[in-house]
Amino acid sequence: MQNQQKWYQKQVTVVLFLIFFFPVGLFLMWKYSLWSQTTRVVVSVFFSLLILGNLSKESTSKPFSSTDNAKKITFDEAKQFMETRLSNVNQTLMASKTVFFDGKKVYMFMSVAEDGSTCISGISEFQLEVMSTDCGNTEMKIQEWNNL
Repeated sequence: MQNQQKWYQKQVTVVLFLIFFFPVGLFLMWKYSLWSQTTRVVVSVFFSLLILGNLSKESTSKPFSSTDNAKKITFDEAKQFMETRLSNVNQTLMASKTVFFDGKKVYMFMSVAEDGSTCISGISEFQLEVMSTDCGNTEMKIQEWNNL
């Protein structure tokens, strides 16, 4: 009877494990000596550097959290910012209110342009800049405003 390699001893299997589940791939690569020692060392160093690079990224990058000590924007600051911005583009502020989206405050503003179109804009409590503006038919925008 011929001595056949088992499925986990084949080179293609080891390569697939290295790509999709590298700890098993590294083990199989060293256990069954499918490649020269130099190749195995290079592959091992590559994966070690990849892991270390990802670990250092995770420890230095901090996800944004509303509990950070960053200064939050007040409604009055957002409204003053919006009034200045609207005057620069020849629009008039008609209404303003605060809504909560995913537990975060969003300051909403409805304005009217000289051409009669109505715009709804939003400013986050975390940054003094317009997050989004949507302009259109006044009746439709009033209905959207009332649904906020």
